[in-house]
Amino acid sequence: MLTILGVIMYLREGWVVGQAGLGGAVLIILLTFLITGTAALSLSSITTNIRMGAGGVFYIISQSLGLEPGGSIGIPLYLGQALSAALYIYGFSEAWLYLFPDHPQLLVAYGVFAVVFTATLISTRLAFRLQGLVMFVILVSLGSIVLGLTGIGRQEPLHNPQLWGPFDAGGFWVLFAIFFPAGTGIKVGASMSGALADPRRSIPRGTLAAVGTALVVYLFMALWYSLVATPEELRSNYLVVVERAARGELVLAGILASTFTATLSSLVAAPRVLHALGEQGIIPRRDFFGRLTPGGEPRNAALVTGGLVGLALLLGSLDRIAVLITMFYLLTYLTIDLVILVEQGLGMISFRPLFRIPLWVPMLGIAACLLAIFVISPAFALIALTLVAGIYVYLTNRKLQTPWQTVRSSIFVSLADWAAKRIARTPEEANERSWKPDLLVPVTSRSQLDGTFRFLRVLTEPKGSLKIVGVRCLEEAPETLPAARTPESSPGTPAGTTRPDDLDTLPEVARMFQQEGVYATATVIEAPSLAKGVQMSAAVLRGSYFRPNVLFGLAHLYAPPTLQHFVDTAAAHQMGVALLYLHPEAGLGYEHRLNVWVRDQSPTWQLGLRLANLDLTVLLAYQIFRNWRGRELRLLTVCEDPQEVPNARAYLRRLVEDARLPPGAVCRVYTGRFLERLAEAPRADVQLLGLPREVDPAFLKTVVFRTRSSCLFVRDSGRESALA
Repeated sequence: MLTILGVIMYLREGWVVGQAGLGGAVLIILLTFLITGTAALSLSSITTNIRMGAGGVFYIISQSLGLEPGGSIGIPLYLGQALSAALYIYGFSEAWLYLFPDHPQLLVAYGVFAVVFTATLISTRLAFRLQGLVMFVILVSLGSIVLGLTGIGRQEPLHNPQLWGPFDAGGFWVLFAIFFPAGTGIKVGASMSGALADPRRSIPRGTLAAVGTALVVYLFMALWYSLVATPEELRSNYLVVVERAARGELVLAGILASTFTATLSSLVAAPRVLHALGEQGIIPRRDFFGRLTPGGEPRNAALVTGGLVGLALLLGSLDRIAVLITMFYLLTYLTIDLVILVEQGLGMISFRPLFRIPLWVPMLGIAACLLAIFVISPAFALIALTLVAGIYVYLTNRKLQTPWQTVRSSIFVSLADWAAKRIARTPEEANERSWKPDLLVPVTSRSQLDGTFRFLRVLTEPKGSLKIVGVRCLEEAPETLPAARTPESSPGTPAGTTRPDDLDTLPEVARMFQQEGVYATATVIEAPSLAKGVQMSAAVLRGSYFRPNVLFGLAHLYAPPTLQHFVDTAAAHQMGVALLYLHPEAGLGYEHRLNVWVRDQSPTWQLGLRLANLDLTVLLAYQIFRNWRGRELRLLTVCEDPQEVPNARAYLRRLVEDARLPPGAVCRVYTGRFLERLAEAPRADVQLLGLPREVDPAFLKTVVFRTRSSCLFVRDSGRESALA
């Protein structure tokens, strides 16, 4: 708020009203806040989908699109934030000259800069400590402005507003370019992301509240200016707000306080962006720019920023700096909207923000930004875009190593041949952000698929895939339990005499999945046994583009050696395992309740980037719950030591938040022995549990019957992440 309700509102909005009239000024304000508002919504949505680090908007763009796009936008963003300090300094000097008209403006500007820059070097916390006082001063000044309409302290009569002005200063878009920095304060809070206790919560609330409040204030101020002064006075007197308020000295105090604090905030925020650029190797001399003082302050980045601001003051005009800042910020907001458009448009499972926005919001923001960029100054727009493209090419040639997963792999997956070639050159471990369930489903009869059709669809919609492999066994082997054997596969039947219309109709099942929106393929192979067929399929498909990452089977159908072979084969081929054990009576129930069991983590309840055999369980739980449109999702654990209950409860709550599970998820902690407490858990349609490396079929059966529901036993491959 302190950077939005500042220099432009006090010193240029009245001039804009005088140039454009009330109607033209309202259009400029609405267009400004359309662009910044859509960017604020996009920014808020992104921050609820990632773990925020230092660097604000640069960090957001880099984590979503990679270091190269992040750096190509982060450098103009840093320049814009640094130049904002010069803008606020010139605003301070204009108000100062109202009190002391004989003082040289350039000397006043450098004097303010010296004071503020010294303050930031001494203590960056000073900006935060002053904010409450300065906000109070601004509110008092706004109160004085409002009273100016009532006649208190006012000598001049109210005027009829001029609806449309002459635009003597250069037209609509020139006025827009000068006014636009009024709404650019939305990034200041995001730039301080590294210093926020809970940026995922604080940035959306603070940003949207500030933008909404500022829009109302700016619209009121436009009306106020048009009533208290003539268009000629507004065009010729930048400080008419001081003269028409009830108490001009209060407004003057508001101008001085807001511009001083905004300068302080910009000189605190900009070095942090420069530090993040240096820390990630975006700019040369990484050791210099990425260095922090023992107190955690980017001192070197602050010194360089101070030098840049000092040079910017030589431009000698608030209006010139405002136009320059506008172009940098328009590019930044365009990229923010582009990030959310790409992430949301792909619909990958890794994109599950806690704050969702319609797809038209970023599309509208992108269109408005492009229009403004090219209409304000086509030549400067081409120069700015060329600069961004040049930085991107330069960073790409440097082959930067992005230390986190981005959405780029998701983009490649969604494209056709070009994407397939590109993703083939991407290491497998770099695809956590684009993870989706690609299931390998071996069967010995079509009826196994018919019985799990709905559940397999739930596991894979909308972006997953199914590779169905019918295994025609050539040798007799007791791989299935006696109760599960069909007449055509029972002992005594000659090898290879499976009904011809059974496995041969698997392609028909695959087409049925495709009609339901699930990409599925089916093939039939001959193998000595089911176990050998699974091993052959996993080996062959490992080299495919959408290679299977989860081996799915029906635990209640197969004998113990076969179940163990499933787990061994999956481990050998770096696949996860999902074994569904259907309860003979309950089946899949009402298909809206899920229990996710988390093993006892005592004595260390640490939530790192990798979960202990829990990542795939959490991802599949979210997938099932989303496609079921579930009503109840519970995370449960059993602690043998009652003293670990608080730690366990905190761990589950943190897991819900960091994994971006539905906010209504319930966390419950029991004490005692696991098997003894199973029966006390709330009823669910499916229970999800971790699967150990050594399979114990008796244990699986016990869990199913004690929970009185079907269970999905899951084992990670190590290549998925619920926190990505």
